[in-house]
Formats: sequence, C-alpha cells, structure tokens
Amino acid sequence: MEDPSFAIDLAQRLGDSEGNFAIKIGRPLEMQIGKKIISRIRSVTDIPIIYDGKIADIPYISARIAEIAYDAGADAVIMHAFVGSDVVREVVNLNKGDVIAVIEMTHHGSAEYLEGVSEDLVRKTSGCGVDGVVLPATRPERIKRLSGLIDSETYVISPGIHAQGARPGDAIISGSDYEIVGRGIYQSEDPKDSAEQIYRQIIDRLSGVQR
Repeated sequence: MEDPSFAIDLAQRLGDSEGNFAIKIGRPLEMQIGKKIISRIRSVTDIPIIYDGKIADIPYISARIAEIAYDAGADAVIMHAFVGSDVVREVVNLNKGDVIAVIEMTHHGSAEYLEGVSEDLVRKTSGCGVDGVVLPATRPERIKRLSGLIDSETYVISPGIHAQGARPGDAIISGSDYEIVGRGIYQSEDPKDSAEQIYRQIIDRLSGVQR
C-alpha cells in the first residue's frame, strides 16, 4: 500500500467493516511521505494503527524511532527481537503503546538465519515485557512450537496470508491471535470487501475446528 490517499481512504472505509481490523503502516508508505502518514490516518479512523518499522538499532535510536511513531498516533510498533534485550526493554519502557517483536519472518531466508535461535529468542523477548510477537503464517508448525513458549499475556500476530501462500485461518488455528493480510486486501479491486471476506473465511475455519 504505497499510495497515501488510497491508504487514508481504506482506513476510513474499514472503520465500519464487519470484523476487527488494525492498520499496519510499513516502510514503503512511510518513506514516501514521512511520519505524518500515521497522523493522517489517525485523523480519519479509530482503528488501531501499527507502525511496522522493523526497528533494529541501538537502544537509544530504537526508542527514539518508536517514540516518534507513538507521538504521531501509532498504537503499536514492530521491532526486531534479535537486537537484544537491552533494546527491547528500552522500547518497552517508553510505556507509550504496544511493542511487538519479530521472532521469525515469512521468507525462506528467515528460517536459514533465525530458526536455530528463535526458541531462545522468543523466551527472552517474552520476558522483556513485550505485548506481542510476530510468527510466520507461512510456517504454521513454527507458530505451534513457538507460541507455546511465551506467556499467556503475549499475543501472536502472523503475516503471510494470501500473497505469500498461507490461507486465512492457517495461523490462528495453529496458535496465533491475529493474521496480517497486505496485498490480498490492498491490491484487490474492492479492498473493503476483500477484508470482510477474509475475516469471514477465518471465522468459518475456526467454527469448523471448534466443531
């Protein structure tokens, strides 16, 4: 989602949609018009806003990036966990919004680099007081394994639905709390309708599992 006017319009339209949604603002959109995209979206909707800056720097810089995002209107920020507990705690200690830490990512290289350390990473990160962690919908078996290593108050969000091959509901039935859908919504002809359809597909799959 790289068109700011499109992003703002979509945020407005999702406000009265069926389902529980959040808006995730990534770096491509931010790079076009800066932090004010967060404020502009905040001005048109009460939907939670997640700043997906994949923050990964020294403690001071990471905290400054997060603080700027919060002050602009973000309810949560996404940061990398691999940078260390001192960085994670620095951001958590801002107490300005949710902190979500990336444990594993959806692409193949993530498994190559992170899978060997992710169990230790998720335990330590959960102990730092983060609100959520990112686990990949593209590898449901990793969600099942790693979600069992965090405390019950830490939620799991999972990207990779549609464009990267995971189906709606794959992550949630494996232990995730929320699924992230990007291109499957904003590249569709009717993004609002696509978002509502995906929401209903998730509900249907959960109903089938519960039965």
